[in-house]
Amino acid sequence: MTEIIVPNPIDKIKVEDLGIDDLRHLSKDSFALWALTSGARIDGHFIDFERHRYLLPIYMDDSKEIVWRKSAQVGATAYMTLKLINFCATHENVKAGLYFPTETGASLLSKDRLSPLLESLPQLDYKDNGNLSLRRIGSSSLYVFHLGGKASKDSVPLDMIAFDEVRLVSSKDIDQALERISHSELKYKIFMSTCGIPSADIDLRYQGGKQFTWTSTCNCTDGCNLAYTFPNCVIEHPKHGIILVCPKCKTWIKDPQNGRYVSMNPSGDYNSYHVSQLASKFISIKEIWDFYKRTTNMAEFYNAKLGLPYVDEQNRGITRDQLSACVDPMLEWSKPERKESDLVMGVDQGAGYVYLTIASIQDGKRRIRHQEIIESDNPNYMENGVKVSPFKHLHRLMKVWDIKLCVVDAMPNANEAMEFAAAFPGRVFIQYFAKDAKDVVQWGDKPKHKAVVRKAGPLFRFKYHCIINKYIGLQWMYGEWAKGNVVSPDPSRLVQMCRDEKLGVFGPGCVAERAFDMYTRHVRKFTSSNDETGEGKFEWIYTGGDPHFSFATLNAFVALERIRRQATFAFL
Repeated sequence: MTEIIVPNPIDKIKVEDLGIDDLRHLSKDSFALWALTSGARIDGHFIDFERHRYLLPIYMDDSKEIVWRKSAQVGATAYMTLKLINFCATHENVKAGLYFPTETGASLLSKDRLSPLLESLPQLDYKDNGNLSLRRIGSSSLYVFHLGGKASKDSVPLDMIAFDEVRLVSSKDIDQALERISHSELKYKIFMSTCGIPSADIDLRYQGGKQFTWTSTCNCTDGCNLAYTFPNCVIEHPKHGIILVCPKCKTWIKDPQNGRYVSMNPSGDYNSYHVSQLASKFISIKEIWDFYKRTTNMAEFYNAKLGLPYVDEQNRGITRDQLSACVDPMLEWSKPERKESDLVMGVDQGAGYVYLTIASIQDGKRRIRHQEIIESDNPNYMENGVKVSPFKHLHRLMKVWDIKLCVVDAMPNANEAMEFAAAFPGRVFIQYFAKDAKDVVQWGDKPKHKAVVRKAGPLFRFKYHCIINKYIGLQWMYGEWAKGNVVSPDPSRLVQMCRDEKLGVFGPGCVAERAFDMYTRHVRKFTSSNDETGEGKFEWIYTGGDPHFSFATLNAFVALERIRRQATFAFL
């Protein structure tokens, strides 16, 4: 772990020897000093780093990309709005944009927080034009958008862009909005949010950075990360009441603000920060502890109080314990030379790779026979040292395993999927996902309902295709594991050469163990489509990488239902 080092121009001068005008002159090169001397009032209060020590290093960070994974009410929105104002005030003819999840939220932020803040800055060249969406600061422009409409994401080129509450918006919308800075020479980016689920939205962006996390001073070398050690860092002392201690060295941490940021990932591509309410001067540990003991919403506690991601295990598609209960250590992984009958194959594809699951029905259960990752740059799959398409190997597997039926993902290699299916008419079906599909699966040669598949083009007219409802399909597939209707050999005994997901290098890997890990990555999340009525729906969010084996196995299970005499898509 590495302590953050932030250059501080204030350290080299004697502040008491300078007047306010001198400080303001120096502030052009220091956002932190500008915030102190500008007269800015946040909700009626001047900037106070003494009572917000965890803010100072972030204010002094002049990086072009900053990610802040935070708890609620720690001064993040104030920082973001001030940073945007400062950018416009210290640059000529630039455009900055602040994105908020909803139109109502953007309007309230602009009216109730941004307007008073701008009016509190006497040195600022700003005049209120009555437009809540656009503020003119000198020769520059500050826009306040919401991510709900195409115009707000596409119409205005920007030099600096900031996103508040990242977890409440679609990553696709963020990516679309980021195109607004693609032609700028400056390209400043800020991402801020409370947490949601692990390895998604703001947590995923935090992990990609240097992961500076606030650690309070104790007798340990790297200090104590109170959020990460909660609730073990809390003691109900008979004399002093609720206090914070380091679980490791047992030091009483009387002032959590006495600390520093420590990097958990020094090789990250940008600076990312984490701070929780435990470091706040305004929220007591007693308040936090009482909330923790009485809450019926533990996810909200971890997200809003600790600034950490959280998963309610009831919303996880399948647990590792449920998967382990389906393992029969006496079973062996199959080999093609055994010529087993009625084998099916499910395939999920990507750019230069495919993941596959081969299965059959055994004693009324779905029997996992084989799993494999075929990557075009894997030396084991090259031919004479030259990369070949993974679909060439799929052709071979169809023959050597004598696959009766295969369901293969349609995208992104649509042409190769089509050629593969055409080579085995009636034995290979191209698979699409459709939100409006009424069943787990609809077969193109046995249509019952009309479903819309976007961007399918001429491939969709191919007879041998199927349409799967992703949400209910995965719910059904994981349910079969949970109910013990699936049996698998020991996953640790299936080893092949494959690329390590984290290191990116090839080496021996337990492929089925990776499949089990991928199955547990899907988490149900409720997404509201109407903020006023609370209407919405559940969808599957995956945490920690793309769960290719989940989709490959879903396709295999769908194929098994096809070859049965009667489909048994049971959810009860």
